[in-house]
Amino acid sequence: MSTSQISIEDFKRTLAVLDSQIFASVRNTLCHVCHPISLHLDEILSSTDKSDFHPGTRDSTDNIKLATIDHVFSTYQECGFCSLILRLILRAKQRHLYPAMGSMPSVEEAPISLDTIREALKSLGSTTVSETTSTTNSISSVSGDFDILDPEELILQVSVDAICDYGALSLWLPLRASEDVDDNEFQLFLHPDDYRIVMLNTPNPEATLMIPKPLSRKKRDMDLMKRCLEYCRKHHDKCKHQQAPNSETLQTAPSRLIDVVDMKLVPTNPGTNGHVDLRQVEYVALSYVWGRDPFFTLQSPNLSTLCEKDAFRDPAIKLPQTILDAIEVTKFLGYRYIWIDSLCIEQDSTEDTITQIGLMHVIYAQASLTIVAAVGDSAQHSILHIDPNQLSSKYHTVGSLRFCLDRPEFKEVVESSTWATRGWTLQELTCSDRFLFFTPERTYFSCALGNWNEDLPLDESIPTAQYQRYLRDEDPKGLGLEMGVGLGRDAQASAIYISMVEKLSTRRFTHDKDILKASLGMYTMYMVDGLGMAVAGLPLYFFGAALMWQPNGRLSRRLCEGVPSWSWASWTGPISYPLGRLDGLDIQLTLDWFIDEFKSIRRGYADHLVRTSPGYIPYLQVDGRMAGAAQLAFRAPAKEPGHHYFGDARTSVLRRRIVNPGDRSMMNLSLAEKTVLAFGGTICTFPVRFREYEHAMQTSSHVHFCSIFSSPQAADNMDNAELIGEMRVDSGTLESFFPEEFSTSASNMGIATSVELLSFGHLDFSLENVQNVLYLNRYSRRGNFSPEFLALVNANPDMVLVMWLFRHPGYRHLTSRVAVGYVLRSRWDEAVQQRGGTREWVRLN
Repeated sequence: MSTSQISIEDFKRTLAVLDSQIFASVRNTLCHVCHPISLHLDEILSSTDKSDFHPGTRDSTDNIKLATIDHVFSTYQECGFCSLILRLILRAKQRHLYPAMGSMPSVEEAPISLDTIREALKSLGSTTVSETTSTTNSISSVSGDFDILDPEELILQVSVDAICDYGALSLWLPLRASEDVDDNEFQLFLHPDDYRIVMLNTPNPEATLMIPKPLSRKKRDMDLMKRCLEYCRKHHDKCKHQQAPNSETLQTAPSRLIDVVDMKLVPTNPGTNGHVDLRQVEYVALSYVWGRDPFFTLQSPNLSTLCEKDAFRDPAIKLPQTILDAIEVTKFLGYRYIWIDSLCIEQDSTEDTITQIGLMHVIYAQASLTIVAAVGDSAQHSILHIDPNQLSSKYHTVGSLRFCLDRPEFKEVVESSTWATRGWTLQELTCSDRFLFFTPERTYFSCALGNWNEDLPLDESIPTAQYQRYLRDEDPKGLGLEMGVGLGRDAQASAIYISMVEKLSTRRFTHDKDILKASLGMYTMYMVDGLGMAVAGLPLYFFGAALMWQPNGRLSRRLCEGVPSWSWASWTGPISYPLGRLDGLDIQLTLDWFIDEFKSIRRGYADHLVRTSPGYIPYLQVDGRMAGAAQLAFRAPAKEPGHHYFGDARTSVLRRRIVNPGDRSMMNLSLAEKTVLAFGGTICTFPVRFREYEHAMQTSSHVHFCSIFSSPQAADNMDNAELIGEMRVDSGTLESFFPEEFSTSASNMGIATSVELLSFGHLDFSLENVQNVLYLNRYSRRGNFSPEFLALVNANPDMVLVMWLFRHPGYRHLTSRVAVGYVLRSRWDEAVQQRGGTREWVRLN
């Protein structure tokens, strides 16, 4: 079984089977390495003063140093604690193992086993050493080629004293296997009854909140979920406020609902004759994965039939299991209406699809509850089935006490789902306020003030504030957009925008062309007041900064005709903004630019495309008021931000904005599909050379620094040449534009060539905002700039922003964006003067 053939949910189920096999072999004995844990537990049990025991951190003097991961794999059948650690490794690394094993040739046709897991861990960089390597007593380890290994980087550590404060042992994986700089620890929790024995006289009330219930169940606790919902509706004023409807928008979103009592479609236009007034009813929304297998949907021919009572009870209508279960859950929770896209939008009506998709952010924002089906890779999966193999109810005896795995974090569980990889679900997660998450192992209720599940259920005697203070769970709302709380309006809008770009860039769409549509609702709800209108996904107020996105891994071109290369939306793969913001950079723009939209006239006239010229400013097909606004906004200001705002006065605080039907022109402008950017600027040729990503903390092998030099001779002798600038390029983009020069079988390293660079702005790297980013770059995994470039800007921070242009063969003025970067302003001016850089107009598609 290969991971390339199964979903992440099926992969997790496969690991759960391995987990059960490991647990079945558990013995109540400890190996010689783990035996000190039992001795220290006995010491804590016999102590009358538990205040002497405090949790440690990695490398604390009281920590017990354990074995290597190799030792755990070798002895888990003889040692109860090693088997517990092995089960922890399978769970902690499952998100990383899934893609790693899919890329291993040895497992393409072989079943997933502990041996294949072990090999995949090695490919992840999780250090394993030979069986002859000593562990706890070693000062150093010498391999065959005499490389010295630090044993502190190879072994596991455990803080036994933590059970007094947390009710759990704290464990650290080997340093080389840690996830990030924060070096997260893992907990192995006591059975609640054993915790009461250990802390007989001085229990820690906060610890009892965190210890999972030792439940063994085969079905979901829907009574608990209903109780959580009722508690939220009764006690959470903040959640009530967020659910308040917008009377203007309610006229159009949603246009239909499913009546789960009469099992039919009902229109929502206010009035009589069977129409539902959204101002008087509440509805549930479903967020789920369609999958590739077709299923019954609303079409124009069956619309009238589905509006008849009991229409969805017709045996001829076979709805997928996810939808059937969601309808049952809606009824159980006491709601009468649910919105499901496949049944509430006419799938064969372009007009209805465009209208309702454009308002999906409103639909989810105003839903009383969103049901999230994070259970599989299609709509055919039941959300009511639970997998008992994935529960945290298996206890290992260590000494005289029982320990189990920590229940995985709420956010981690949701993130390890197909649902979390889909493009549309980001908007649904971001815009919704109250959730019911169905995952293979648990059911979670989540709102603005708390979240609960079967392992950590709601206890109404505990104040909400105490839950918020001590609850360990990280809410999956964090998988949505980062809201930049506490920042000013422009900074907050900038932070939200960058979060949206980075998250959407790695998500998958059934139809790539939907990526801008999926961003539209979030943009108009959370960013338009701070960033203004956007074209092809890039905001106009900070257009120069918005052009500076760069690859953070291998990119490939999306199959979405008309979305231009200069938009991040035309590429799939990890994308980031190197300076972490759009605002506060004071970019001095050095070019003129206009937007040229492909327009077609069909009624009795031949099709044609709009012609671009510096004397003509084409604008998008919007009403007259917005057309005039576009003529102003599309002119590049001399310095960013060049704010133009049309309509009401701009607010000083960014607010959640529901765009009403009267402002639809602004939303249409944000999409601006099939556009070409017309640039009038200075273009000059420079020699460049590719280098490996040498940043010490960087892990991507698909991104390269492209050094810019002053002359071809300098590029040929890179070691002794004067660097004057840098770009960051990924192998996928290079192969898209230069398939012969940069094929997948050839190394890009050391290749020297000449490229055309377009100057589009000036940036002072001595600005405090930029210096803060450069500091983080030096001491973190960011790796946005090479050490050589950092030395360059320290000496001379005045930089020209440049874009590498690719000219399409046969069309000299038709270009695409390859990369962006920076060149010393003094050397740019010198090169333009010496080599005769030209100022010309090009179409950048």
